[in-house]
Amino acid sequence: MPLPNEVLARLCTLSDYEQMLEIDSVSRIHGISSEQIQQEMAAFQAGPALPTQSTESDLFSDFNPGAHKDLVDLSESQPIHTGPQYIDNPDKYRMKYNPSQEGRDKQSQVRQAIICPSCSSPLGIPEVRPIRVTCPQCMQESVFNS
Repeated sequence: MPLPNEVLARLCTLSDYEQMLEIDSVSRIHGISSEQIQQEMAAFQAGPALPTQSTESDLFSDFNPGAHKDLVDLSESQPIHTGPQYIDNPDKYRMKYNPSQEGRDKQSQVRQAIICPSCSSPLGIPEVRPIRVTCPQCMQESVFNS
């Protein structure tokens, strides 16, 4: 029984030592001698030409570039960061991060509360804008302009 063309093609692509090892393996798997495999390889190579490996230009020969873009429906998309998310009742949250006098002075300026965009912890902030806030929970620094 002749070897499958895929096996012969693979054997023909190998060189020297790798080919010898593969011939030995194929002979054990298919139960034929290595001489017979070499004869089949010679007939395979002499027979109809192997399809040559496709070059890059062959791969893209049917590609026809054009000025066409697919339209993407963005109606269901959600904006990533549109601004701070404010907390409605900030007085129900305990936002006392720093017990020092300086911390208490800053906490007395708190007029609004927002949700940290990184970890969703409540943050008390004054009405001054722009303001740079470092979340005490995750240490993420954010700048709010509105």
